[in-house]
Amino acid sequence: MNHDLQKLAGDLQGVLRTSAAHMKKLANSNAELLATSAQQDRELKAYKLARRMEQRGLNSELDFEAKVAAMLEMPTEKLATLEQAVEIAPGGFRLGSVQADDKTASGDSPAQQVDDLDAFIASQAAYHR
Repeated sequence: MNHDLQKLAGDLQGVLRTSAAHMKKLANSNAELLATSAQQDRELKAYKLARRMEQRGLNSELDFEAKVAAMLEMPTEKLATLEQAVEIAPGGFRLGSVQADDKTASGDSPAQQVDDLDAFIASQAAYHR
């Protein structure tokens, strides 16, 4: 009976060694998957942010791919700051001029003219974009 216990203990040690090796392998695989997932999340964020910048007309001197490449090189903190800045930046639409032209239509006094901004708001063109 003592012999059976020694054999079982030897088998158990082998099973434990094998289990430990598999657990290390799984932990390494898990770490690689997490790193890959984080990189893919970052790339997706950069693509979405570049698309939003394109829609708003920001950094129009760079094409879409150049914007994405620049964002992928940024530290995470700067990318988060840029994302916030893009969301609050006015862009992608035009409200019109806030100054009326000095020209007057024949017979109209400047007080009778409607300035460009008032005409734009009154026409509700801003709401149809």
